[in-house]
Amino acid sequence: MDKQTIDAYNQEAESIAQLHATLTPHRIYELINRYFIKEGSTIDIGCGIGRDTHWLTQQGFPATGVDASQQMLKQAQALYPDGNFFQDELPDLKQLAEARFQNILCSAVLMHLNPLDLHTACHRLLQLLNVCGCLIISFRDTHESSNREKGKLYQTIHIEDFLKIFKDKQCKILVQESETEALRNLTWHNFVIKKC
Repeated sequence: MDKQTIDAYNQEAESIAQLHATLTPHRIYELINRYFIKEGSTIDIGCGIGRDTHWLTQQGFPATGVDASQQMLKQAQALYPDGNFFQDELPDLKQLAEARFQNILCSAVLMHLNPLDLHTACHRLLQLLNVCGCLIISFRDTHESSNREKGKLYQTIHIEDFLKIFKDKQCKILVQESETEALRNLTWHNFVIKKC
């Protein structure tokens, strides 16, 4: 993951936590309820303050949260002391070793990777996913021409190239959509991918 981005999250963890606590990803939650496997092992990659990890567990998807930022994980542990959180980062996710999951959520993470790491990260996500498991990915664009917002990287991900990674592995793309978040006028791209 982009080091400058991790540093920015570490430095601004408290203010980012306050912002994220006011945002609810309703559409992602709808997709999870429709496509994730109930009671299946679940991981939230890029869990941040743990909001979605906690919600997943409450909804019957027992989840572990993983994040690259130690300070964001501190916020998660403070907010959800019973939660299961640890530090690791894409593209390698070395701490997960040979673990496998029925459900993987990777929301608001891939745009923070250096472009050369995107392919490796997508392959790693598929490696972690059980056959017939479900992967939900969401990422957003930026209005900044520098692709940086307050130090954080928001690389442009070309949708067709991104989807080709999964299609080449014979995955099914169950959902491909874009939506605009009215409050901040940001475009989010959401995908539901099934490993066949």
